[in-house]
Amino acid sequence: MHKKPWHKKGQVLIDEISASSAASGEALIWFLGQSGFVIKLLNKIIYIDAILHEWQDSSGAARLLDPPFLPAHPVDADIFACTHDHSDHLNIETLLPQAKGNKNTLFLVPAPITSKLIAAGIPSERIIAAREDEKIRLGELEIQSVAAAHKEYCTDETGADYALGYIFSSGGVNIYHAGDTFVTGRLLDRLRLAAPINIAILPVNGGDWEREAKGIIGNMSAEDAAKLVRALNIELTIPAHFDFLEGNTAAPARIIDAFSTIAPEHKCHILALGERFIYRLPPR
Repeated sequence: MHKKPWHKKGQVLIDEISASSAASGEALIWFLGQSGFVIKLLNKIIYIDAILHEWQDSSGAARLLDPPFLPAHPVDADIFACTHDHSDHLNIETLLPQAKGNKNTLFLVPAPITSKLIAAGIPSERIIAAREDEKIRLGELEIQSVAAAHKEYCTDETGADYALGYIFSSGGVNIYHAGDTFVTGRLLDRLRLAAPINIAILPVNGGDWEREAKGIIGNMSAEDAAKLVRALNIELTIPAHFDFLEGNTAAPARIIDAFSTIAPEHKCHILALGERFIYRLPPR
């Protein structure tokens, strides 16, 4: 099967991420496929939901793209963040080599799944347990967690959510990575409290009965995402979770059509694999 091409990959991509600079009021974003992104805010490099190894879906469905590089290539990363414990978002085969190769990297995961990383050999002092009502500060970077409905809200015995999205804030820029979620009233209320959000990275693969019958949990659709952006007045949307797995995709043309029809005053940018996107706050 022909795999989707990368705009940039391998050591060239790793070097570009390391060498690029983000000033105050700027964000640099690279797309790694599915929900995988690299975000650079000021001097912090954040990998989120990155799957770098030769991943195989349990259903046998074909992966539509190769990894950008393999986990054996240590990268400059202050944080490896995972939104929830599904193998296309959190995978020990990616995380453990990075933990061994870069002793300064921290790992951000929902509190109920920290034990999985510890059991794999990642030291507990390098793991940040995220909870919805607790803000995390790492220098000038602030991280706020937002519970995700995937497909429903699910918590452990302490009330901590198993699935989260994250708002990364630094240099005046606020970026929301939703992870996997449907749109709910609770989600809208939480995001309104966090306003303004400059950039939203949203899953847009939707859901249907056929995929549910195969055990594939869906997400908001492109239309849902456009309505969320319109309701919250989010400046820019970067769609995610539309390109990775055979049978669980969304057509880029349909994504753009949804936004141009429902939220035409809001920007939507579909990134090529390995593309660097530069965002700057608009002048006041």
